[in-house]
Amino acid sequence: MKCYASDYCQKDKSSCSDVCGGYRVLRALYNLSRIPERYRYTIALKPENGEDLEAFTKLDNYKNDVLSMVDEGRGLYIWGKSTGNGKTSWACKIMSYFFRKIAFNTGLENEGLYIFLPTFLEDLRDNYDNKDPEFDEVLRMIKTCRLLIIDDIGAERVTDWVRERMVSIINTRVSNNLTTIYTSNLSPEELRGELGDRIASRVLGSSQVVEITSGDRRGL
Repeated sequence: MKCYASDYCQKDKSSCSDVCGGYRVLRALYNLSRIPERYRYTIALKPENGEDLEAFTKLDNYKNDVLSMVDEGRGLYIWGKSTGNGKTSWACKIMSYFFRKIAFNTGLENEGLYIFLPTFLEDLRDNYDNKDPEFDEVLRMIKTCRLLIIDDIGAERVTDWVRERMVSIINTRVSNNLTTIYTSNLSPEELRGELGDRIASRVLGSSQVVEITSGDRRGL
């Protein structure tokens, strides 16, 4: 059995089983969060040849203080022009660390959720008139969970309909002091140009901006 906690659990590995309390809680948190399977295990991230050292230091500091960040509603806007340079990996690594810290003090509900924004908006259109109870639960979690990852904001085709839905989601979270981690290929200035000041000001006003400048790391 491959355990989500295998890299830091102090138990004798020979005693690992799917009835372990820690494993069962983490599995439930991951399943409820909808984090893609590939991001559920320990992700080793470090700057290559000193590149992005400042960005990685900021992100690591945020990760280590994630409980305070979530309690205070302080999010992240992680951006960089290159695809595959660690933006999503960092976001999921931070959420995983959050789950690790709350694993034995959680009611499981409303802790964390991951959405890939372009796909979510497609699903939202498809379910707009035909109500799906499972999708309704996702919508509820988006507006109430303690930590939300919105992956690839700005990649969607922007229409008035998209803007209205985005304003509703983001404004609800900001108003309720809920923490959101955004990833994007757009600089803060480009985000304003694509989504408008109304959305960008809420996103950036509640987030620490971190730029990752390195290229694609997926083959490393």
